[in-house]
Amino acid sequence: MPTHKSDDHIVPAQLICFIGSILWLIQSLIIHGPVTEILVRVKDALFITGTTLLSIKLARDGWEMAAAGFVILTIGWGVLFTATDNLGKEIGNDNLASAFYFVAPAMILLTFYKPFRFWLKLLLIINITPFLVSLAFKIANADRNSIIFLSVINILFMHIVSLIWSIYFFVEHKRLKRTI
Repeated sequence: MPTHKSDDHIVPAQLICFIGSILWLIQSLIIHGPVTEILVRVKDALFITGTTLLSIKLARDGWEMAAAGFVILTIGWGVLFTATDNLGKEIGNDNLASAFYFVAPAMILLTFYKPFRFWLKLLLIINITPFLVSLAFKIANADRNSIIFLSVINILFMHIVSLIWSIYFFVEHKRLKRTI
């Protein structure tokens, strides 16, 4: 296999990105103040990098539908990153609730990755639910604090799911390397 086609760097790098992303998320929930904005931006940059790396891996492996799911998630997270990059300004409810529009198709496309176990595919579909609830709250003109609380839950759940799929790819990568 040519060097550029090897997953030797992509799979460990995506794991580092997703672990870093969840660690920065936890830090941003603990630390408050101006530093929180920076922690959130680093977290988002790591998440976007990890999803980009996985889209490359799956496209190279011939899983175009699942790769497209990661591309949609990458683009959507980047748009959300830009829309919420207010550095201290209030974030609009529309921005937070609109995450559903890219999470839903991304998670559905990721289920096309046949090697994923059923429980992981089910987790991807369940991951859509909190985003849908946020959108429903926004449509119902719910209290802003409710939408913000749901958005924090959504982001936390998304990062937990991303860490799970990241570990899955890393374990599979290590297993395949042992058999070669």
